[in-house]
Amino acid sequence: MGTVFAFTVCFLLWYITSYHIRPHFTVNGPKSPPFNFLNYGAAVLWVFIKYSILGFGYYFASEGIKRERKLRLIEKEKHEAEYAFLRAQINPHFLNNTLNFFFAKSLPLSEELADGIMILSKIMRYSLEIDKDDRMTLIDEEIEHIKNVIKINQLRFNNKLQIDFNVNGNTDNIRLIPLILITIVENILKHGSCTDKLHPVKITLSINEIDHNIHLSTWNKKKKGPKELSSGIGMENIKKRLTNHYNKGFALNINETELDYSLELVLPYNKATDHQEKPSPSDNLGFLEHFKLPQIKPQPYA
Repeated sequence: MGTVFAFTVCFLLWYITSYHIRPHFTVNGPKSPPFNFLNYGAAVLWVFIKYSILGFGYYFASEGIKRERKLRLIEKEKHEAEYAFLRAQINPHFLNNTLNFFFAKSLPLSEELADGIMILSKIMRYSLEIDKDDRMTLIDEEIEHIKNVIKINQLRFNNKLQIDFNVNGNTDNIRLIPLILITIVENILKHGSCTDKLHPVKITLSINEIDHNIHLSTWNKKKKGPKELSSGIGMENIKKRLTNHYNKGFALNINETELDYSLELVLPYNKATDHQEKPSPSDNLGFLEHFKLPQIKPQPYA
């Protein structure tokens, strides 16, 4: 349709130029022959075809070059990602055995240190064993993972973190894609001011059984002074994974100022039914699970 329109415009322009504009000017060369629709249309069509072939040829050649560059870039990124994965890959058995050794050695010396190693083992086990193909996982496991990450950071900062982490609603059998919520929490721990008693970090996770959605709300003051090293791709990775899995069925709103940072995330949720396979705990942590730590008074998140 576009080609026919372009030819019609070309035909009219040539006709107006040859038979209505040219006769008013003195030009070199023969006068325009008497107008014959078929002959004139054939001549214009021939010229139109020649220039169209050149135009289409240039277009497809440039698109082919762009496509080739894009494929090369994708291939390069793929190789870099594979190489990065190989460099970052951790042998779970080696990690498990090492943590077992550290746990056994630390248990007689410090209950707090042994408890920290136990928490770290749970964090690493969950992170290493969760699938990377965006399979669904139980939200209770994600919540437990968040609590463990907060606990291990409380140990790092001598229980000075001021974090209000609240869960509202019934979380039973609710599923979502893994490592979304914890990435947001880790982002707060890296960039937020988490030890200010007057302005504690607010993290609220709510389950709305009427609208069937998960609502995560966070607020934190920004950290002043030196900040932890960060790749800066955490939030971008979250957006890509959410778009890939939920398409447009989610809402992510971020409000950032010079002083604070807030986030609102709304996700639809699925419920695991009895006939669905639920994520199950992996192999135990060797003899690490046979030890029973004395109960340590839990430190509040706030």
